Amino acid sequence: MEYNIYSINEKIYEMIQLPDNANILDIGCRNAGYLKDIINRFPDKVEKAIGIDITNKNFNEVEYKTPVELMVMSCADGLGFEENKFDLIIAKDVLECITDKITFIKEIHRVLKPGGIIICANADFDSITFNGKNKDLITKAIHLYATTKQGWMDDLDSWMGRRTYSFFAKTNLFENELVIHNVIETEYKENEMGYNYSKYVKWLVDENTGTLTENEYKEFIDNLIEANINGEYLFTKPYYIYKGIKKAF
Repeated sequence: MEYNIYSINEKIYEMIQLPDNANILDIGCRNAGYLKDIINRFPDKVEKAIGIDITNKNFNEVEYKTPVELMVMSCADGLGFEENKFDLIIAKDVLECITDKITFIKEIHRVLKPGGIIICANADFDSITFNGKNKDLITKAIHLYATTKQGWMDDLDSWMGRRTYSFFAKTNLFENELVIHNVIETEYKENEMGYNYSKYVKWLVDENTGTLTENEYKEFIDNLIEANINGEYLFTKPYYIYKGIKKAF
């Protein structure tokens, strides 16, 4: 079965239930896309939708209005909200960048209402696959991008997907559920997840990390283009989607 770039979002939305007058929080909200979608999917349910991110650089990409509110906040320093505030919290591709993951999870628990839901979705970046002729080079490029920390990150764990459940479960603060969803693409074309990810890898060259040469990156891209022409292209990206319901003690 083939899933498009938005299939991960659909899987997340399937796991959400909202009460009336819900307060929701998106940690690492980027352009408020999740908040807007949830409001559209749960009309008349959302009273307040807050998005936080470490920078506001993506805040103007999508128009938003009440009940959406966006703010700059480093979640690694704690969540600046009162206890028992939110009915739903979403954190996608955030946990791998947090150094003290247990403290972060405890903060999520603190600001969730009893019975509130946390959806924490993390890709397993070292498990991403591309098909192509030069297996060693493709494996090298994927691994290097997955494991080379960028300047804005507090931490980097390329195995965060497979570790997400254990971090939450060991706190004994939530009722736990885990779903694994694989994004699968068989065409290499603009705006698809695999195409975009292959372009992200160029960061290794542009930032002079010394890990991947410009010629290696060019060969990496050529491999993907050739595989696509020959009908051999495949991209997969596994997401581990954790759903926790805050226990009432």
